[in-house]
Amino acid sequence: MVRGLAGGSLLYASDIHLRPKNQDLICSELFEVAEREKPGLILLGGDLVDHRSSLSCLTSVVSRLKKTAMVAAVSGNHDRIVGYGRVREAVLAGGGAWLLDGGIQWGGLEVIGRVEQYSGRGSAVLCSHYPTDFSPALKAGIDLVLAGHLHGWQIVLWERGEYLYPGAWLSRWNGLRFHREGSTLLVSRGLTDLFPLRWNCPREVVLVKFGG
Repeated sequence: MVRGLAGGSLLYASDIHLRPKNQDLICSELFEVAEREKPGLILLGGDLVDHRSSLSCLTSVVSRLKKTAMVAAVSGNHDRIVGYGRVREAVLAGGGAWLLDGGIQWGGLEVIGRVEQYSGRGSAVLCSHYPTDFSPALKAGIDLVLAGHLHGWQIVLWERGEYLYPGAWLSRWNGLRFHREGSTLLVSRGLTDLFPLRWNCPREVVLVKFGG
């Protein structure tokens, strides 16, 4: 359990990859989960938009999710396709927070988008796109890191310990949950893909429940 939080839940959705051909399905799935689980905070973990025409969809997504919970987001590597600035503006236009500009407070936690934003006081959650941010976050004493990016490598032939193979041979943090020295990394397999091929690696969002 993350220190300093009495209860509640947050939803982390990464690798949404909105584009005209998928956005209706992806949005309806995300709304369904949010409305069913009713988290207090929804974090969008990057790779949000693949096509410029879907920026307005992202704004609408954030606006609708805001009716359920606080919403905050960061960018991922694929967001450069339409421009990081455009993705940021779409999130802000929907009423969401852009964590790369600065962290927010939620339930006694610091929720941040960069390791260097952590004050070093109390508990913190890092909303990232990249699992590799876990190493500096661990050194900084950040309690929880949420990341995506890897898609679980989309094909999982076997699991060993914390790792999913064969992707773990290529990516150090290809797994679902890693716990090191009091800090935890949760890696989402992502809400959708660029290539429609998966085996034993379901699409997902991550729901984190904090005990009271």
